[in-house]
Amino acid sequence: MHTYIADADSDFRKQLAKFCEKYPEYKDVLKIDTDIIDKLNAANLMVQFIFNQQDDLITVGKAFTSYKNLLRSGNSDDVLGKFPVLSAYPTVQPPLCDANAEGLLRAVVQACVSTKKLTNDMGIALGIVKATQPATDLTAGTPILTAKYVTGGHPLLNCMIGDYEGYEIWKDTGKGYVFFNVSSSPSFIDKSPLPAFGISEIWNYKIIYRYKNEQIANWSEVVSITVKGSI
Repeated sequence: MHTYIADADSDFRKQLAKFCEKYPEYKDVLKIDTDIIDKLNAANLMVQFIFNQQDDLITVGKAFTSYKNLLRSGNSDDVLGKFPVLSAYPTVQPPLCDANAEGLLRAVVQACVSTKKLTNDMGIALGIVKATQPATDLTAGTPILTAKYVTGGHPLLNCMIGDYEGYEIWKDTGKGYVFFNVSSSPSFIDKSPLPAFGISEIWNYKIIYRYKNEQIANWSEVVSITVKGSI
C-alpha cells in the first residue's frame, strides 16, 4: 500500500477536503491524536477558502488585464466600459490556522500508516491511496480488423493493439489460410505482388493478438478485400 499527497493545487484541495470529510468514519479505528486532527480540519477550512479566493482573483486579474490593454492600445473607436469589479472577501471568514497545510496532512497520513490499522480500502476512501485499476484479462480480447486500399492498390490492415505486443496475420487467397506476417504496430500494408493487369482476386485476412511472443485471446472476424492488377 502506497500513500500519496496530490501535487496540483486543485487536486490537493480536493484530497484534503475528502480526508477531513471521511476521517470521522475511521477515527475509532485509527485513533489519531485529536489535536492534530483539529489542526488539520482548521487548515482544510483555510485551504478551501483561500484557494477559492485565488481562483476568483485569477478571473478578475484576467478581466482587469484585458481592460488595461484596451485602455492602452485599443482601437480608437473602442469604448471603455465601467471599471472591472474587484474581488472582496466574504463577510464570514474561517479562523486563521498554522502554515504548511501540506506538511500537516503528511504528518497525519504518516500517523495513520504507523497505527498499522490503515487498510488499502480505508486509504482509498480517505483519498490518500490511489485506487488501482483491475488487471486487464488479455485472454479475453478479440481484435477488430479493418482493411482499406492505399496508393498502388495494396491492402492496409488496421487493428488497435492496446496492451498486446502486436498481432499475427493469416491470409487466404483462395487456397486456405496460411500464416502471413506479424505486425507490432496498428497498421500493416500487405505489399504482396498484385494480380496481373485486368485480373481481380479476393484476399481474406484474419488476425490474432500476440503477447510474450505467443498467440493469445480470440481470432478476429474475417475481413475480405478485392485486389486488382494495374499497369
